[in-house]
Amino acid sequence: MNIPEQVKNEARWLIEQYGDSFDYLGNHEGADYFLYKFPEDVTTGFPFVFRYGDGQVMTYSDFEALDLINLLIKDFDEVGVE
Repeated sequence: MNIPEQVKNEARWLIEQYGDSFDYLGNHEGADYFLYKFPEDVTTGFPFVFRYGDGQVMTYSDFEALDLINLLIKDFDEVGVE
């Protein structure tokens, strides 16, 4: 799936520092969710999940991001989430 430009603009600082890499998590209640994929050799805290719906982007990087991943992904190995 192509990542919407609005999501990339919201994640621009991550892209500039670590590269342009996202996973599509799925659609929930009419919005698409994307997980920013850090390089394997980078240690981070919470993941960054971007919600895109109605032309608006919301960013989650706290416990709510973990809840969204849990809600949207059935097989964590499939996306590489640890």
